Amino acid sequence: MRIAAAFAFVAVLASLAGCAKSPPVQAPPRIYASAEDVELNFRGRAFVLGDNNQIAEVRPLDWRKDKFLKLPFWFGLNILVPGVMAPKEGDFYVISEATLEKPLDAPGEWMIEAGSSLVKQETVFVSTRTQYVGTGKILPTIVQYMGKREFKRPDGKPVQIAVLREVSLPMKWTLGGHIPKDYARYRT
Repeated sequence: MRIAAAFAFVAVLASLAGCAKSPPVQAPPRIYASAEDVELNFRGRAFVLGDNNQIAEVRPLDWRKDKFLKLPFWFGLNILVPGVMAPKEGDFYVISEATLEKPLDAPGEWMIEAGSSLVKQETVFVSTRTQYVGTGKILPTIVQYMGKREFKRPDGKPVQIAVLREVSLPMKWTLGGHIPKDYARYRT
C-alpha cells in the first residue's frame, strides 16, 4: 500500500513538473553575415574571397586580412533532395565557378550555369553594375536570391529557374598575374 502511494505521489509530482513553463528555446547563433552587414560592406564594391571552400569568407578590400564575414556558397536549387538546403528568398550567397552562357532579352540579364561543382543548373543572373561583354567564367560575386521565374523550354514546357541579383562587384583577382582568358570580360 505504501509503495502504491509512493508511486502515485511521484506521478503527481511528475505531472506538475510537466505543467511548469519550460525556458524559451534560444535560436542558435547565426554564423552568416546579416543582410545589413552585406549591404553596408559589399553593395556595389569589390571584395576579397578567403581560402575556405566550405563557407565563403569575404571581406571588403580595405579590411585587415584576418577579418572576414561569412556567407554560404550558392549550391543552386537542390534537385537531388528537394527541400534540403533550399535557398531562401532575400538571402545572400557567393556564386563561385559559375559560367555566363548567354545574354537574355532584358539588359544586364544572363543565363548562367551555377551551383555546386557536381551539379550546375541554369540560373538567371541579373547584373546591376557590372557590364559583361562576353561569355565565360564569372569571378566570384556576392548575390541575392530573388526567387524563381518561369521560362519555356525549347519543347514549350514551362520550367522554374532561380534568379540571382548581383550585390557586389566581382571579386578582386588575388592569385597573381592577369585574370585568365577563360573568364568573362567586364567593365564597371
